[in-house]
Formats: sequence, C-alpha cells, structure tokens
Amino acid sequence: MNLPELKPDTSVCPRCGAGLRCGMVAGDAECWCAQLPLVMPVPSPAGVLPDNSAASCFCPACLKKITDERLNASS
Repeated sequence: MNLPELKPDTSVCPRCGAGLRCGMVAGDAECWCAQLPLVMPVPSPAGVLPDNSAASCFCPACLKKITDERLNASS
C-alpha cells in the first residue's frame, strides 16, 4: 500500500495553535487556502515582510470559521 507523502508543517495557527502547511511559505504552486472565498488580505510570503518573518496563516478549520463568519456578516 502506498501512503501519500506527508509534507512538513510550515506554520502555526495564531488562533488555535495547530500546526499547518502554508503553501505560500513552503513555496508550493498554490496553497489550500486559495480554494476558499477571499474575505481578507492574504499575508505576504516570507522574505517580503519588513522584519523578514514568515507569513502567518490560520489552520483550515479556523480559516473556514473566519470565512463563514465574514460571509454571514456581509449578507
């Protein structure tokens, strides 16, 4: 049985502390978050921020909650 390759976490969710893989930080072609509706600005990739720190992302569960809350508030 072939298991999919697990890619290492690149970020920690500032809301819940869960580890996650941010495609932008990891240099992937696209991040999983690109599939969600755009409801807030996307952080800059590492090396572009003034203090050269990595982008801060929310985990899939928290970003889904935030997206749902913002979409519901705007309707």
